[in-house]
Amino acid sequence: MPLCDTLFRAAEAELYEIHFSQEILEGATRNLVKKGKMTDAKAARFQEMLKIHFPEAIVEVPEHLVASMTNHPGDYHVVAAAIVAKAKVIVTADLDDFPAEALKPWDIEAWHPDDFLVYLNDQFPGKMIQVIQQQSEDLKNPPMTIVELLDKLEKNNVTKFAGSICFHEYSDVIVQIAKTTLKSKFARIAPEGGRYFEGERYRLWQNRGVLTITAKDNRGEILRFQNGEIQGKLSSEDIKAFQLFEQSLEQQLEQAKTEKSQT
Repeated sequence: MPLCDTLFRAAEAELYEIHFSQEILEGATRNLVKKGKMTDAKAARFQEMLKIHFPEAIVEVPEHLVASMTNHPGDYHVVAAAIVAKAKVIVTADLDDFPAEALKPWDIEAWHPDDFLVYLNDQFPGKMIQVIQQQSEDLKNPPMTIVELLDKLEKNNVTKFAGSICFHEYSDVIVQIAKTTLKSKFARIAPEGGRYFEGERYRLWQNRGVLTITAKDNRGEILRFQNGEIQGKLSSEDIKAFQLFEQSLEQQLEQAKTEKSQT
């Protein structure tokens, strides 16, 4: 549902036009009910609210058009709905059901939600960040921070989009945490020059104008600060780890300061 919510909010923000047929709605909610994630009553309410919020989105699909499709039989109606709506993209995680050769005659492409959200983020700089921020603020039961929301999206295989938001929102903060750490008494002189800090999950290193953060989970270097610019890739787990580390570092530095004062 967090991914579904993000996509609908992007449509509500007029970053793209959404279209669906009654059969698409029934198929989606039927699966949610079957998996125990939604009751029949909530499914009906969900469909009703979508039609209220997106009154122009519903399309009527003629049966003869459905019968002429050549993609996966279970999703004939989806391609037919896209044709009626004159849509250019079908957003789906089931890409195998929509082979390119079946869509090409209609000038339609099937995109994974991750690629679609990355596209929206590139086309409308700053807008998708606002969507995510508002989504986080609106979630009350239970409340969900931006990092927790991005973690949910990553678990729905929306890793590239979540990573881009993580980097945009938190890379500056993580660089500052790294700088503070490397200036503290916990840092050591690095054999290759400069100073370093060796943690359980990350290695921090700085020499003159270059600062790097390397993950110890086979990803290698995840962040580099050089010539005033930050490059790299971050995940929600990186953000959570550095937030916890910052709290621990502040406590240890404060404790060390207190002990020194007492001495």
